[in-house]
Amino acid sequence: MSAFGLEITPRPDLPAVVARWQREITASEWQASWFAVLEAADDLQCWRWLLDLRRREDPATPELTTWMNTDFFPRRARRYPKPVRIAFLISPTRALREQSASSVATISANQRPEYGYQTALFTDEAAAYHWLSGQISA
Repeated sequence: MSAFGLEITPRPDLPAVVARWQREITASEWQASWFAVLEAADDLQCWRWLLDLRRREDPATPELTTWMNTDFFPRRARRYPKPVRIAFLISPTRALREQSASSVATISANQRPEYGYQTALFTDEAAAYHWLSGQISA
């Protein structure tokens, strides 16, 4: 599937849903793309998501971050038999430059276990897959 500058690849072998943004996107595309990832995950009943943000800047405003933490995630609580594990894959340069100020860093820092999800930031795709498998903690 490809929309919103987003390529979604189901990986039943892992199992995981891999979403890669291929271009810069608008705030409305950012929200729509989260629903596209959710739809792909629902199709597989997969609670492991790798979100590759390496090819784009952080589009999230404080409003979008609030939307994710107060609307998107809470409304999807306990959707799957296990908590959703979301691995955010970012470039090493971006990690050094803005990890503490980015929306994904904010989302990762403000985990809400009562909403049934866990997140972690990665600069290495293999490490992200390893964490998604549940073999290591972030």
